[in-house]
Amino acid sequence: MSNGNKKKTWVSNIIGDDYKKWKNEFVILDCGTGSGKTYFCINILGKYAEKQGKKILYLCNRRKLREQVYGDVGNAKLQGTIYVTSYQTLQKKIQNQDGIDYFDYIVADECHYFTTDATFNDYTDISYNYVMNQKKAVVLFVSATAKIFFKYLQDTKKVESKNSYKLDKDYSYVKKLFYYQADELKSIIDDILENESDSKIIVFCNSGARIIEMSKIYGEKADYYCSKTSRNYRLKKLCGWIDEDGKTKVNTCIKQYSKNHITFDRRILFTTSVLDNGVDLKDVKIKHVFTEIVDVDTMIQSLGRKRSLKDKNDTCTFYIREYQKKGIQGFINRINSQLEPVNLYKNNYEEFYKTYGEGKNRSKLKHNNVFYNFFAQKNRQGEIRLNDCKYRKYQQDFEMFSAMKEIGHKAYLGLILEKSLIDNSEDMVCGVEKLDMFIEFLKSIEGKRLYSDDQNFIKEEFENIGLKLRYKGINTFNGALEDTYKQSYFCRFYNADAEGKKYVDKRRTLPDGTINKNRDKRYWILENRKPP
Repeated sequence: MSNGNKKKTWVSNIIGDDYKKWKNEFVILDCGTGSGKTYFCINILGKYAEKQGKKILYLCNRRKLREQVYGDVGNAKLQGTIYVTSYQTLQKKIQNQDGIDYFDYIVADECHYFTTDATFNDYTDISYNYVMNQKKAVVLFVSATAKIFFKYLQDTKKVESKNSYKLDKDYSYVKKLFYYQADELKSIIDDILENESDSKIIVFCNSGARIIEMSKIYGEKADYYCSKTSRNYRLKKLCGWIDEDGKTKVNTCIKQYSKNHITFDRRILFTTSVLDNGVDLKDVKIKHVFTEIVDVDTMIQSLGRKRSLKDKNDTCTFYIREYQKKGIQGFINRINSQLEPVNLYKNNYEEFYKTYGEGKNRSKLKHNNVFYNFFAQKNRQGEIRLNDCKYRKYQQDFEMFSAMKEIGHKAYLGLILEKSLIDNSEDMVCGVEKLDMFIEFLKSIEGKRLYSDDQNFIKEEFENIGLKLRYKGINTFNGALEDTYKQSYFCRFYNADAEGKKYVDKRRTLPDGTINKNRDKRYWILENRKPP
């Protein structure tokens, strides 16, 4: 049989009738997207449980997945057998000391939730401990992208090898995987924009700062996406979550035009890892997916956010940023700052109290993400707890980065990624233009109306290049430009036209027809104004 006619293998094929023998044990379904994981859990295990008079608790990490699973359960007419809920709802029930029914099976879908969400959710350990403490139920850990978490379950013998089912993700739609360096990103993107007329590009950034940096280069040529709960005001405004008055608004550059057309309108999308949380992009024009995310499980999730439309010859190219040892050591240092006080707390409380209980080191605990306050609704007395999921996540990350530093980032990924990707990978070789990012930022705002908020951002950019300005006045900014870039950059800030008339925005509406919320506000213009 030729490869083109090769029969697809489903999760139900590799499990066979094993599910009928499972008794109070843990099971791993490490299977790629579209391999039939949900179908097996609902239509095979679910119908078997119905016949046996047993119940299934189906846990989901996101509302979108919960709604999808709930619909599938309804279509299978198994509402009396399968109870669908979220990890977050389960956590609240446990915190509030509400009773939880007994279930014979627990499906922990998208179980990478326990580790990836632990970086920003204080309570992932509550649902995790509930699941791991089940002694009279079969627990299925299900995910296409939980490589590190599954490794932990196997290494600690929590899951027997006979109960680990693996089915590789189908990457046949990927033309090539390239590794690139951070300073090569602009050259690669510019080459794509110049040589391909309408292909689109996604770049998953490792931080909001990287998105802001890229916005200085690409400005309105790109879309930008972050969490609407981000604490970075400038990033939220760039991504459209805040309007000109500083008020929160519901806006997103991700548009759904039809079931099989979910995309962004501009040619480039710079996004944080938040896009991996339940957003599937479907657009044959998306041909290039870059990821700078260093966390392995999250990186794999980001690569899978572009879903291939099988019947439309829908292919793409992957690009993974390769981190060098110096950068990896930086990640190790940040992890150590989280782990050290927790390890001391667990192993030597007296020494912990001497170090952090009083004195100048006490304030360091404010920035520790592993400790948290646990409050039960029915009990006013709270307590300090450790988030075991978060603690274990930091431990796993420490081991991961230590291994990366020892053998190299690319070599480490070679042990984790699917063989079909590794065999189809190579290093990107391209010329790199040395950029002055401050000049790129200035170019991105030339000719635009710059209001008070914009002037705050400009002051931040001056400070990023080491110029600590006491004021944000126009003369201060222009003086700094004159001192630093007198011979290389000639635009200056102006708050009035050549005749001396002050710039005040009198437009009632904007070019797109919306109301101008900056009406009657003063602004500046950055331009190269020749002397009269």
